[in-house]
Amino acid sequence: MSKIFVSIASYRDPELLPTLRDLINNCQEPENLHICVGWQHSDEDAWDTLTEFINDNRFTILDINHKDSKGVCWVRNKIQDYYNGEDYYFQLDSHHRFTKNWDRTLKDYVSYLQVKGHKKPIISAYIPGYFPENDPTGRVQEVWGLNIMRFLPEGAVFLQPFHVPNWENRIEPFKTRFLSGHFIFTIGKFAKEVPYDAKFYFHGEETSLSARAYTHGYDMFSPHRPIVWHEYTRKGKQRHWDDHSTYGDLDKASYARFRALFEMDEGGCPPCKRKSLEGFGFGTERTLQDYERYAGLKFKTRQIHQETIANQFPPIISDYETGLVSKIKYCINVYKGVLTETDYDSAAVAFLDSDGNDLHRQDLSGGELKGLISMNPDDKFIQIWREYESDKQPVSWRVWPHSESKGWMDRIEEKISYE
Repeated sequence: MSKIFVSIASYRDPELLPTLRDLINNCQEPENLHICVGWQHSDEDAWDTLTEFINDNRFTILDINHKDSKGVCWVRNKIQDYYNGEDYYFQLDSHHRFTKNWDRTLKDYVSYLQVKGHKKPIISAYIPGYFPENDPTGRVQEVWGLNIMRFLPEGAVFLQPFHVPNWENRIEPFKTRFLSGHFIFTIGKFAKEVPYDAKFYFHGEETSLSARAYTHGYDMFSPHRPIVWHEYTRKGKQRHWDDHSTYGDLDKASYARFRALFEMDEGGCPPCKRKSLEGFGFGTERTLQDYERYAGLKFKTRQIHQETIANQFPPIISDYETGLVSKIKYCINVYKGVLTETDYDSAAVAFLDSDGNDLHRQDLSGGELKGLISMNPDDKFIQIWREYESDKQPVSWRVWPHSESKGWMDRIEEKISYE
């Protein structure tokens, strides 16, 4: 008869009500749920009502005007204030579907892992997707892992899911190096030991939470069977950044906080930034270096281990230091208005160091450049993606187009911001 504290952050989401109904209807012990909803809503959305649950004593509803919201981490932090000693903590978004007796399954996973010696296990993943217009037949029936795609220029880690091969033959949850914000099931005291940092905005949320949890003694696992599904497309639905013109400032402050946490700033982390992290820093049961060696990352140098790149499950089993590589992936945005010629036959594309020397060069053919210009006519910019390995972070990029009739045109250069 153990209780589950369910944290649901919702932002103007038409899937909130179907999610709540499916959560309850597929729960073996629905009477033992304490569901706290961070209900960020707008009076413009007549459909966004919780009248159905307003008098349900299992619910705590935080009534938040969407204009007052400061983002998903901010509201998840507020939700955790209402944790009241429940045995388990279950964090979700507001667009999910559930298997029958999902609560029994997840509790069994945690108990099984504890018996195997993992005192504080977490079940988390980028779970497979569903489509509201085609549910339940459209649910993806496979298991996904979660891994790093690259370090962003601002320092944060960009995550992506991957298909787990032969998942049907797995008999137990498998280790993962990252947590997913939209699906976390663990012991209840996680809400107090690893509280959500309200000053994170979007990118960096999950990596910082993963490292903090690991250093507080939590072991991270992903489910080996589909249990819960998540809607990823959310086509035509409002996001926080659609309504808030200040989201860029929130994003910038979040990136700075990430770099401060992982001490990625040039010349070391200023004491004032470290002080602001009090209560949201690392634990004492393991070190950040322990997490880096487990996950195959090195934050200060923005390096990734070859085993991690290959989607091998943690921990790293080969030599840590010699397996680290620096992987740079960046999108160059060029304003179409400066590309005035019709007979381009090539363009030099390079990343530069502080002295203006090439760190990496991979040119465009005339056909490639013309294709990028004609792609998405409504977009005022072309996007040139480049990926390469280097021990040095680029300082700037250069695109230098060549016209068949006029020769080399003006160079297009821009500094890369890491803030």
